[in-house]
Amino acid sequence: MPCRAVALSTVLAAALGAAALLLTTPPADPARASAERAGEMFACELVETRYPQVFGRNCDPGRWGPLSDFTVIDRRDDSTYHCRTGWAEGPPRVSGQSCLAQRG
Repeated sequence: MPCRAVALSTVLAAALGAAALLLTTPPADPARASAERAGEMFACELVETRYPQVFGRNCDPGRWGPLSDFTVIDRRDDSTYHCRTGWAEGPPRVSGQSCLAQRG
């Protein structure tokens, strides 16, 4: 019975070590990093504005989740819009609220 306890504790220690490593290791893919990064940029093939909202379609980088302080770039004419908050749904779309057009 003591061998099983030692084996179980070894497995649990290894699992906890792996979990701790995952929690402290930054993501390998920058597009999957925290959604709260400031200065994030999304280049979109189609951008529609309904101030103070901006909607982008077919955007890079493709990521999911909440956004803050980010920029949407219209690839057609290089127009840029800075948004305070928003949401990304992968490459298909990004939406921003409290957006303002930026002057070049």
